[in-house]
Amino acid sequence: MYLSNSQGIREQAVTPTYRADIDGLRAIAVLSVVLFHAGVEAFGGGFVGVDIFFVISGYLITTIIHREVEEGRFSIARFYERRFRRILPAAAVMIITVLVAGELLFPLHHQDSLARSAIAATLFSSNIYFFLESGYFADPAHSMPLLHTWSLAVEEQFYLVLPLVMLLIAKHGGRGYRSWLTLLTIVSLAACVVLTESNASAAFYLGHTRAWELLAGGLLAVKAIPALQDQRSREIVSLAGLLLLSLSVLYFSELTVFPGLAALLPVLGTAMLIHAGTHGETLIGRCLSIRPLVFVGLISYSLYLWHWPVVVFAQYYSVIALTPAAILLVLCVSLFLAVVSWRYVETPFRRKQLAAEPRHMFGVSAAAMLALVTVGVVGIYDVGDATQDSLNAGTNHERGGREWQRWEECEHRSRNFDGTNGLCAVGSEGGLPSFILWGDSHGMSLASAVDQSAALHDRAGELAVALGCAPLSGVVREGRQYCDEFNKEVLEYISARDEIQTVIMAARWAFLVGGDYDRREPSFAPGLLDLRATEQNGTDNTSILETGLRRTLARLQALGKDVVLVASVPEVGYDVPSAAYIAAKTNRDVNSLISPTVLEHEQRNAEVATVFARLSNTAAVHAIADPTEYLCDTRYCRVAIDNTPLYRDDNHLSIYGSRYLSRMFDDVFGQSSVTAGRPEVPEKDIAYDHVSTGTTPALSAKYREH
Repeated sequence: MYLSNSQGIREQAVTPTYRADIDGLRAIAVLSVVLFHAGVEAFGGGFVGVDIFFVISGYLITTIIHREVEEGRFSIARFYERRFRRILPAAAVMIITVLVAGELLFPLHHQDSLARSAIAATLFSSNIYFFLESGYFADPAHSMPLLHTWSLAVEEQFYLVLPLVMLLIAKHGGRGYRSWLTLLTIVSLAACVVLTESNASAAFYLGHTRAWELLAGGLLAVKAIPALQDQRSREIVSLAGLLLLSLSVLYFSELTVFPGLAALLPVLGTAMLIHAGTHGETLIGRCLSIRPLVFVGLISYSLYLWHWPVVVFAQYYSVIALTPAAILLVLCVSLFLAVVSWRYVETPFRRKQLAAEPRHMFGVSAAAMLALVTVGVVGIYDVGDATQDSLNAGTNHERGGREWQRWEECEHRSRNFDGTNGLCAVGSEGGLPSFILWGDSHGMSLASAVDQSAALHDRAGELAVALGCAPLSGVVREGRQYCDEFNKEVLEYISARDEIQTVIMAARWAFLVGGDYDRREPSFAPGLLDLRATEQNGTDNTSILETGLRRTLARLQALGKDVVLVASVPEVGYDVPSAAYIAAKTNRDVNSLISPTVLEHEQRNAEVATVFARLSNTAAVHAIADPTEYLCDTRYCRVAIDNTPLYRDDNHLSIYGSRYLSRMFDDVFGQSSVTAGRPEVPEKDIAYDHVSTGTTPALSAKYREH
């Protein structure tokens, strides 16, 4: 990934003339990524370090290929031998170490994911794997210690194609490298911009939408950009390049729409710095060439490899946000491992002190890849065949469970609902549905609760849920206009079914107002759109939410329906199954570690609570069901009972948690509270070890009639 000559030695037969400033630029790139992943707030855009690496790599590797093709001595075998020497040994050592650490720390379901990602990383296809695994209920990034290998996969896929392209151009296109590489760059950039708008995850991970960044470096290598002949021009261009990089690293954030057009800033900045130093020194180039930066640049590949697994395992063990002292320790450990890897793994292979002959290197590479794939396959088999111990059983997030699969299938059916193909039945089997549960993913996570309570009271109903689609008429999140069509279909369906008398509306209301909830990172509110309004400017999310609710309630009131609004489930801000597993493994209590306080929950939901209070007098609102009566005591909200998580991630109820909460709906379906098949309610408050941020009176009653 990062082509550099150890200790600045010029290897004229292999690399372009050595440039210390490029190693310094590598240092800027890797330090940006490391500090971003470590949670240092000032480096909110540090993820662009990967884009910097792409440009550098494209420049250096294309320079080598171009020169050797022109001289008629390019060899595919020799090229890949060099790539294997550079990439595989250090990566293989890191992967096997991560697998061992994962075996010691991770619960079974994360071990399974880790084994699969190890196979993908070994076969340089992890970008495709992580793209396919991304989704609404994907595992959190801090349970994926090989997530960072996606960028290695992008590069190696690119270098499977680039040599062939260069050879074809030389054979059939004369010397048209500039024209062809420019065309390919434009096509890839256009694909990136278009796909970022429709599927940002695909644009981020897939090779064809990232190729333009490597090709940008390639254009410099084939001298597609005119040389800067005078010193003043070089100084201005290098300063402008540094400014673009600084803006990207310091002012981008996880809210930045990326890659898309935003990726132009770090890519252009890097290209400008490389180009400015090609025909002479610059002041910034000399600054980048100082020994400490050059050394970090030399070990940048190993530092990139090791820092993310260290961050992941440290965060996994800590559960809560890392302290500044812990972050410093993580950085020191990452640096130590990088130096060891560079000195004892990278350098011996690259200098041919190990596997000196090409055939030996190919043999070692094939053996290493086969061994890693075998270990991964065995790991998957062992996880699938393993008997769940008490810790794993308690923290199983039910991704493969039949009941959760049932709700996933129902969500898919709902999302494709056209008013005629029917919805999933919940509650008692047979009979006409008398109610409907309508909502987003939080409505889906309450399906078990509603299903169980309704069945115990012999009531039949239906489920209409779509991920990310709150039950609001004419109001959607930006980029989710399709939700309006779904909600229209549901309302039309309700209006046509006289037997449906009760509508239960559930959503992640607090998210619509305040954004995501991660207690390690700042939250950002999504953009809400009122599709029925002629003017959006100046309207805040709370007002738009209330407008959508009032519009929906008015329609349901006109239809003579009774509405039950379900208040927000307390959000935790940490992945509960992972926290429960490691807490039990290390003799800690997960409730003491991560339970949110009642005060935090009330502050998080203050604006929504105000809206609900105003709507409580609306004729259509029959009742407001409040989960906090069951999940919270006077100070804290439980996240687990007897180490069994009430949540499947950091905000959605697990099947166990949903069943635990089913009592909340007894008054909707009948007056008696049936306990059969439900988790028992703890008799007393849990003793919490962590310090409260404040105390408040108990929340409102579980069910308020109006």
